[in-house]
Amino acid sequence: MHSDDRGTVDDSLHLTIEEQSPSFGFRRRPPMSRRKRVLLSLGIVTVALVTYLWLFGIQTVFVLEAHYAARQLPFLKQTPVGLTDLSVSQALGMKLSYFGYEFESPWIDIDNEKTKIVGGNKVLITFRSGNVFMLWSAPPHEFMNGVLTQMKIDRTRFRKIYGDGVLDSDYRFARLILDTTPNRMSILATRERDVSQDMLLIVKAISVPGNPQSGIFEVEGKELKGFQYGRPQNPSGHVNVELFPEGGHLDLFFEQKTNGNTPISQADINRIVQTIHKADGR
Repeated sequence: MHSDDRGTVDDSLHLTIEEQSPSFGFRRRPPMSRRKRVLLSLGIVTVALVTYLWLFGIQTVFVLEAHYAARQLPFLKQTPVGLTDLSVSQALGMKLSYFGYEFESPWIDIDNEKTKIVGGNKVLITFRSGNVFMLWSAPPHEFMNGVLTQMKIDRTRFRKIYGDGVLDSDYRFARLILDTTPNRMSILATRERDVSQDMLLIVKAISVPGNPQSGIFEVEGKELKGFQYGRPQNPSGHVNVELFPEGGHLDLFFEQKTNGNTPISQADINRIVQTIHKADGR
């Protein structure tokens, strides 16, 4: 066979293959236009986005909001940790008693003229050094009831979401709030879980007292336990401690005079926490 004849045969075979029925998959499809490719890509992206928003949209919003809030309030990422300084002041000190509780103060330079009781459940003790200590005694569940009422939360539903025992004590309620962080929220979680965690994060943001940026700590005395917000000698000069006796709630506020000659130490705070107890065994 001549080379010219071979070329003619090959061309005829090529044409025959291209003209086969589409059912055999031989016919070449015309190239897709650029416009159609763009429209197809947009369609795929739109379907994927709608599907994502349908499945994870609300969770994504809550997760983003939580991490944004944590950038503004870094303590939202903190959970209570143990104190590293457990020393107790051995200063001479003095015993004090208010609202059915007794404790030892590591300072004795009380300014009686500026010390006063406010509202029947708060005592503001001022020292000549310029430091101030306040003890606030509250009835049980006052904070818990205030949060549930203000946020219009049904108790039965709250127990169902967070567990049966969380409303049994002020300590467990506070612990639930303080253990909440943005990292406990996830786009893969259910909407109900992220909504519930977001609500606790809001409560944490508005209710944590003092200067928690320098830490949130677990504290425990001989009779009472609770949480300390901030370290002594922080820039704000404030440290707060919450204690949870059975049938009550105590808030301790320490305010240090800026550049004062008598700095408040962790050992001083530990002295009060370790010695505070109900008077006469009540």
